Amino acid sequence: MVDSFSPTPEEFLGYSVKLGVWTNWSRGPVFGATLTLDRQRGSLLISFTAFFVTIVAVRFWRLACSILHRKLSVAERRDALYYQRQAIFRNSASAESALWSLIRVTWAWRHLSQTRSLYRTLPSIVFAAFTLAAFSFASGFSSSISTEIGDEVLLDGTHCGYLDQFTLNPEENFQFGTSWEANLIANAANYAEQAYSPNNIGIFSSAIFVRRQLDTVSLNFEAPCPFQEHLCRSNSSNLLLDSGYVDTGYQLGVNLRPDQSILFRQVVQCAPLVTDGHKTPTDYYGLSNYTSYNYGRVISLLSPEDDPNHTLTIKNIEFQYVPPGSRVAPSGYLLNVLKSFTYHGVTLYGDFIPEPGLRRSGADVYLFFLSGNGVGSSIPLHDPWYRFNTKSNAALGQFNTNESRPAYRPSEEASPLGYAAHLFGLDTADFTGSRYSSLGEIMTAYAANEDASRFLWFLQAISNNPTDLSLIVKKLGSQSLASHKSLDRNIQGPLPDDQWKLDVTYWWNISLSALQATFINTACGSNNPDVLRLQTNATNPGQRSICENQKILSTQYISLSVFGLYFTYITGLLITILSLIIDPILDYAQRRWKYREYENLEWISNETLQLQRLAYDESGQGEWSKCTDYVPVTAPDEKLGLLNLADPEHPRLRQPKSPRPSKEIPRVPWLTVVLGRDNGGIDEEPGEGYDDADFSATSTCHSNSPA
Repeated sequence: MVDSFSPTPEEFLGYSVKLGVWTNWSRGPVFGATLTLDRQRGSLLISFTAFFVTIVAVRFWRLACSILHRKLSVAERRDALYYQRQAIFRNSASAESALWSLIRVTWAWRHLSQTRSLYRTLPSIVFAAFTLAAFSFASGFSSSISTEIGDEVLLDGTHCGYLDQFTLNPEENFQFGTSWEANLIANAANYAEQAYSPNNIGIFSSAIFVRRQLDTVSLNFEAPCPFQEHLCRSNSSNLLLDSGYVDTGYQLGVNLRPDQSILFRQVVQCAPLVTDGHKTPTDYYGLSNYTSYNYGRVISLLSPEDDPNHTLTIKNIEFQYVPPGSRVAPSGYLLNVLKSFTYHGVTLYGDFIPEPGLRRSGADVYLFFLSGNGVGSSIPLHDPWYRFNTKSNAALGQFNTNESRPAYRPSEEASPLGYAAHLFGLDTADFTGSRYSSLGEIMTAYAANEDASRFLWFLQAISNNPTDLSLIVKKLGSQSLASHKSLDRNIQGPLPDDQWKLDVTYWWNISLSALQATFINTACGSNNPDVLRLQTNATNPGQRSICENQKILSTQYISLSVFGLYFTYITGLLITILSLIIDPILDYAQRRWKYREYENLEWISNETLQLQRLAYDESGQGEWSKCTDYVPVTAPDEKLGLLNLADPEHPRLRQPKSPRPSKEIPRVPWLTVVLGRDNGGIDEEPGEGYDDADFSATSTCHSNSPA
């Protein structure tokens, strides 16, 4: 659901991305609120947030010190360690400076204190260290408001749509549809080759899927025969693949509310089929060098001569290989694919109607025929689909190499593989009826129903993107086989005995890759005006809800958690405001109602400038005012004394001399030294002498504040 976005989306790898605030429903309505910005503005916001956190850390420490200082304040005589700790809490600018000062105080009193200095200062040290660590972590990881969301952005579905293959005329389909499909399948195969490989080999410069790959929850290499047992070459070593329920939101990036999300599941079972009783020699166009396979009646015939009772007719094995002396190079593996799409047990469309033994309730049936077509091997291959176990009369050198050694070729003109595909979750809503002849008519009829139109758009997007296995194998041909990697100039390298399972798994992975790209391709549509006019575009709220809510991954933009931003700035502002107002509030309460008078006055008096004022005041220097304010002041132009450095290890403030008698008493130098009158080498001006004898100074502090 998009709450707001920039009216001018930026381009990302050809895709338009919406900037602004939107809701990422995979994280919920609260934590999923997301702000997407371009990288420059996003980086500035993250940097400013980190700086703001450091400011909040300072204000939090001042607030904590204000509370701790008052809590620890007692109106009775205590030792110097107590007053030093209080002074640190009052004057430390940050948790870091307080931590260092507390450690130094603890170290200084380690041998002198008889009251366990470490025990008394340890809680304060721990609190300062914890505060420093917590805010250092918060500042360093303030970028988590972005990394927690990840690189997910929302596509702009302005050009959302798909090419409906059934509405294109042959020329349009050849010009646009075929090349479009071929490009998508090639990209899907490349992605599957890397992202779905067992070792996940490969680095992608533009991986945009919200999930790197779709999971296969079940991969069973010892599955039973998916058809009637007499049709399978084995009843216990077949293949079953199960995708589990695929969530359009979590796994495909369609950003719908949880109650609008669509779940579906694909389960496929396949097995090599027997050929005994299913193949016959055939005359084709008057030639007898053909073999026909019969696993069901074909629906569409290429020519009147085609026999509807034969599923596939192909050249005999001898004619698939280069005769000695021929200049025609072998063309490599040949794959023929036939499909039968069913609904409630009835074949709706496809290439053939399966024989009863191949029919599966609720499953589409595919037949893949593998022909050697010139490929040879130097060793027998016992895979039940390849079956290179017939020794060839021709030497291996005649298979397009310079070597001359025995060669093996397939024992079948076309080895059949049966494939049953179940699609769960899509047939639960029965939209079919005698009055509707196509899915397009159903979409028109249910356009007013948002949920139904959303579901039907989902079906159309899958149907009109190359996710179907038969289309993938047809487009890629022999390159769709995993065995193609070990094929060199029509010489097949060694293969495991279950190579066919690896081939089918590879097809499966390509189809999953194509499925991942389906809704991204649909949401983006095409910018080509010629293609755009042929697109079927979203026209109602249900369809637009999918078009306008497709997520991808992008490193060109930064998505930030709106909740994280609100939490950071609101909490930080509250801490800052509270730290600024707590002292004036408590000061007012103390003045007005004498609330915690001693604690508040000790807090004021322990401030750096007030401590300085206390030192001079108690030594009888200065006429001070504003003694409970932040900055105390003296009378204008009043001068204060210097340090007494008679003992450099114990500096003190100079105290003023006692009032002199009316008669001048001569100064005796040696008496001056004995009595400690040495001034550390600093000459005293007339009228500014100081007396080092202890005395009780009396001073008056004038305050401008009300009592």
